[in-house]
Formats: sequence, C-alpha cells, structure tokens
Amino acid sequence: MYEKRDWLGILFFGAAILILLYMFISPLTNTIINIDEYWTYSLVNLPFMEGMTVAIHDVHPPLYYWILYLFTPFGLGNLYLLKVVSIIPYILIMVVSATKIREDYGWLTAGLFVFCLGVMTDFFMEFLTIRMYSWGLFFLLMVFIYYKDVITRWDKKSWVLLTLFTLLSVSTQYFLALTCGLVYLLILAEILTEHKDKIRQFAKSVLALIVLYAPWGIVFIHQIQTHANDAKEGFELVNVIHYFTAFAIKSQNFRLDMVIFKIIAIIFLIFILVLIYKKKDKFSAAGVFLMYATLAIGILSLMSSFTNSMRVRYLVPVFGIFWLSASIVIGKIKDYKVLAIALVLVLLLAGASLAITNEDINSRLTFNEKKASFLDGINNNDSVIVYNTDYGYKVLHNDLNNTSKQYTLSDSYFYSGDVEVCKDFDKILKENPDKNIYLVNWKLKESNKKFEDNYNLTKVYDADHYSFNLVKI
Repeated sequence: MYEKRDWLGILFFGAAILILLYMFISPLTNTIINIDEYWTYSLVNLPFMEGMTVAIHDVHPPLYYWILYLFTPFGLGNLYLLKVVSIIPYILIMVVSATKIREDYGWLTAGLFVFCLGVMTDFFMEFLTIRMYSWGLFFLLMVFIYYKDVITRWDKKSWVLLTLFTLLSVSTQYFLALTCGLVYLLILAEILTEHKDKIRQFAKSVLALIVLYAPWGIVFIHQIQTHANDAKEGFELVNVIHYFTAFAIKSQNFRLDMVIFKIIAIIFLIFILVLIYKKKDKFSAAGVFLMYATLAIGILSLMSSFTNSMRVRYLVPVFGIFWLSASIVIGKIKDYKVLAIALVLVLLLAGASLAITNEDINSRLTFNEKKASFLDGINNNDSVIVYNTDYGYKVLHNDLNNTSKQYTLSDSYFYSGDVEVCKDFDKILKENPDKNIYLVNWKLKESNKKFEDNYNLTKVYDADHYSFNLVKI
C-alpha cells in the first residue's frame, strides 16, 4: 500500500519539477508583472548605499533587497536574472521537501506539497515577480517546520534555527511578524501547560530576536511615521469572503464559475479540518489556525494603519503553511477511497487555479503590450515628462530614457541624474515651449485635482494606478 503512495507522491513531485522548468521559460520571465516590480528594478540598479537610502523610506524591510544586491556581479540590470532570484525559493522548498519533509512524512506529503505550491492561488505569479513574497514564503515555512521540531525535541539546534528563520522572515516582510508572533504564542502556550522547564529557552530566543532586530526596528518606526499621512485605500468587508478561500482561489469576483470554485475550496477546507480532528494532528491544526489568525489580525491591523488595505500577495507565505498542513494530513490517510476524494478535490482546485493564473497571465501580457506601445510612442526628444510623485518617477523613468527631459515635483527620495527636481510647474512649461509635456498623475494623490483645475489637461493614457496627461499650453 505505502509503495503505491510513494509512487503517487513522486508523480506529484515530478509535476512540480515540470512547473519549475516552465518558470524559466514562461513569458513572465521577460516582462514586468506589476508596478511594484518597476520600483524594485529601479532601486536595486542604484549603487548599494543609495538603494538603501530609498529602501529606508519605503514600507518594507531590507533583506530582499540585500539578496538582490548579492547578484550584482552577475549583471543586476538583467530582468531575467532578477526573475530567477524569485524562483530560487521554490527550488529551496523542493530541496527541503525531498529531504526533511519526505523523511518526516513520506513522499506523498512531500510531492503533494510542492505541487500545490506550484499551482494553487497566487504562488506561480509570485515565483515570477521581482518582489519579496516568494522569499518570505520560504523563510516562514522554515519557521513552521522548526516550530514543530521545537515543541517535540526542545533541542538547541531547533531553537537556533527557529530563531534564525523568524529573524529572516520579519526582515523580509513586516506582515510575517504577525504569523511569527503567533507561532511564539503557540510555543509559549505549550510551555505553560506542559513544559514549564523550557521557559528559559523561550526567553533566550525572544531576547535574541529583540537584540538582532533592534537596529532595523528604529527604521521601521521611521517608516511608519513617514507614511502615516499617506492616502488610504478603502476596505470592503465583502472581500473577507474572498480571503477565506484565497488559499486556493485568488479571484475576487462573484462570477458563477468562481463561486463554484470557492464552494469547492470550502468543501476542501472542511474535509481537511475533519481529517485533522480524526488524526488528532496538533501540528496541522496549528497551520490552519496560523493562516486564519494571521488573516483576521492582518485585516484589523491594516484597516487601522496607514495603509488601510489588504492584498492577497501579503498572505502567500501563510498559504504555504496551510498547504503543508493539508499535505501532511492527506499523507496520513489510510483508506484509499478517502484518499481518492482528497486528491480529486486537490486536482479540481489545481485546475481552477491554473485556469485563473493563465487568464491573469494573458491579461497582464496584453496590458504590457499596450503600455509598451504607448511609452515607445512618446519616448523621444519631442517629449517632456513631469511626475507628480516620486513613486511615479521610480516606476517609469527607465522606460522613458530617450525623452528630452524628465522632471519631478517631489523631492522626498534620492534621484539619479536623469531627472530634475522642480516644484514650479509653470517654470517647467516656460522652459519647454516647443515640447509635448506629459504630466504623470498618480492616483490617490490630492495634488491631482490642483492640476486638473488649473491647467488644460488631456488624458492620453490610463494605466489604472497612474495616467499620462498631455498639457496644452
């Protein structure tokens, strides 16, 4: 019986290897997926100290940017290389799955887990996005794995590795501090109820994290203060319904097919919870708890914070914890009929997720083609670009490097030599009487209305987050 289960797990692992290989040749490896990638691309192509100056004013920890800078000798300006850096965590997870997870739980769990990480929800997209979420996924998974080792072995090695990967997690993405904090609360609860003699080890780990993270903690406080007055995005409570099933289905609409897929996801979740109850699997139960507790606390904290917004990509790392938990309890099923039901549900969700991802890829590629066509059309000596935000400059200036001049109306960040800081818009107009002047308006900025009221603007391109407006003198 278990030989067949092993072969089934190896089959899933083989499918994951094919997914990995496709990542290297996907069209996404040669194109920008979202505007935050432009931000990353601009930052890491600055000299290291200047890039860190920009990072300090951002809303993320520095570790991911440091990882990218490690690749400077290999040609950091290469978009494909930067994409590969985001694929590396999937490779590392596959290595961990083929070794530690396989040794602890068998091939079925190991293979099913890496397969689900390749196809479910937003995983595939994040492994090809130049952002920190795939690295956050890897580090947080290691926190979860060594959380299990700590509460079962209580040995020094497990504590050291738990502390190390917790530090790496919160140095990659602030949002992961929620999940890591919950992990430590679970350990504390275990200690207070059954292992009170381990409290000193717990205190040492917490103290080490405080001491090691304290230097960047000062920067974190600065970042909060800097962005406290930023424009806030509204939050719709109906999105909670979408987040509840986002571990498999990331779509946030109520099309009939999506509703059906979400119902299947809920059925699968109930199935997993029943298995956890029957198997008395505290570790997998902790994984489900961590996912939904992080989601609940995250929504409440972000709604009251300076961002006031939630993104599915913030949750990608905790979704990884859920899929490891689900794979573990599925791997323990002895009844082949029950196992068949579990795998059918997984394949249904995988098929739905792949269809959604494919639709997303095609949509992004089409959008990028239209955007590139527009930018190419104005990227010439007859054009002058004026950014009303520093973010707009960081995102777009590399694609407009052949224009006559680039100006920014904001001076809150470091700028390279291809832009002039000038807060006097009328002065810019007078200096370029024979040029086509394009004002890049960034959404959610109150300054937009001032330009719309005082100048004759014609919107010539709208990219959702920003728009190009031709200024008529």
